[in-house]
Amino acid sequence: MNQFLHKIRVEWLVTVFCAWHSADLVSAWKHAPYDHFGWLALLIWVIPALWSIAHRAHDIYQFKLAAISLTVALIGVIGDLNFLVYWGLAGALGSLAQFRPLSAWPWLALAMCWMPVFGWLLGTRLHLTPTPVNVLRVAIALVAAVIGWRRLVVRRPGPAA
Repeated sequence: MNQFLHKIRVEWLVTVFCAWHSADLVSAWKHAPYDHFGWLALLIWVIPALWSIAHRAHDIYQFKLAAISLTVALIGVIGDLNFLVYWGLAGALGSLAQFRPLSAWPWLALAMCWMPVFGWLLGTRLHLTPTPVNVLRVAIALVAAVIGWRRLVVRRPGPAA
């Protein structure tokens, strides 16, 4: 049991905390017309991080990013500012991935594409209808996935025998 607890990383605990407090995303994605494809954008956006976790080549974790994410999420929980909690979740997911140092920031910046604030900004400030907002949301998620993929630390194949 002690070995199991020893292997639990702080980054995973921060991710679980942020995911728990981001549970209302599902309701926004189901009911808000500007946010219907937010779930798809999140799924596309997170592909590089999930691939990195599944194919872990090195034991690279980003504790500083997890600490920043936890701080941002706590401020969001205390202040009832959901967009900060969602940014905390994005950072926590980034802390699990094997990004090169300081190269995750463009990928994290594009995390806004799956957050409800994206639909709110484009709908209320630019007066777009829900369809272009949702298409733009998914397109930005695809760009983010490519950017994230290119910034991963990948395992290099060994010499051919």
